[in-house]
Amino acid sequence: MEDIGIEFMRKTRYPDFSTVDMIRRVPQPPAELPVADGARVTRLPDPKSVKIRDVTVRDAIEGMKQVCYFSRSSLTLGELSFLLWCTQGVREAEPDQQAIRNVPSSGSRFPIETYFVAGEVEGLPTGLYRYLPLSHSIVTVREASDLPFEMGTASMNFKVVTRAAVTFLWVGIPYRSTWALGNRGYRSVLIEAGQICQALIFAAACIGSEVHAIDLFHDEYMVKLADLDPDTQWPVYVAAVGQTERDL
Repeated sequence: MEDIGIEFMRKTRYPDFSTVDMIRRVPQPPAELPVADGARVTRLPDPKSVKIRDVTVRDAIEGMKQVCYFSRSSLTLGELSFLLWCTQGVREAEPDQQAIRNVPSSGSRFPIETYFVAGEVEGLPTGLYRYLPLSHSIVTVREASDLPFEMGTASMNFKVVTRAAVTFLWVGIPYRSTWALGNRGYRSVLIEAGQICQALIFAAACIGSEVHAIDLFHDEYMVKLADLDPDTQWPVYVAAVGQTERDL
């Protein structure tokens, strides 16, 4: 049997226009998952109003480390807004065109949905939320005080995640990319998740927080936690944000 990695690379070579639905004039998928009827949507503060530290790119890179623990800490809703905008926020949006965001995306397809568990975010009940980049809002998926513990178990990083102010779960919607790029789009999903996490690391440095990136987790647990469709919605990357020391 062929190595799965070699098979993946061979079957995602570009161009393979036989796998591109865009050329076959199949309607493109929506840029965001729909919001359920009756779901609570919260408009986030303007990220430009958030006071941030003067951190150089060099300082952010040299200060980056894989932390193993967090102290008890919290984020303001403004700081959360800043992190979400830096990682998935829309800079320009024209009618009938793909929006320009703060991270690169192959073919401007933006196949990643951002979910997060708010553990200690001022003004937000503990729960699971999803970011809506086109309106810079969040929608409540589920409120529950034990969600940080569920996320800790699912991510196999119990102590770090349960003490995090917020833990992000990036979910790939592959068809957004494969619609335009064919099978090559599967690579784009994974690449973009890494770019988003790197943006989070830089953004977190600007508010005095650190990031614990997690690529090993129980896929089935994550699917259940976020109520995902395992065939079309794939958990691909997790990152916990917090502080190793409290600011004095």
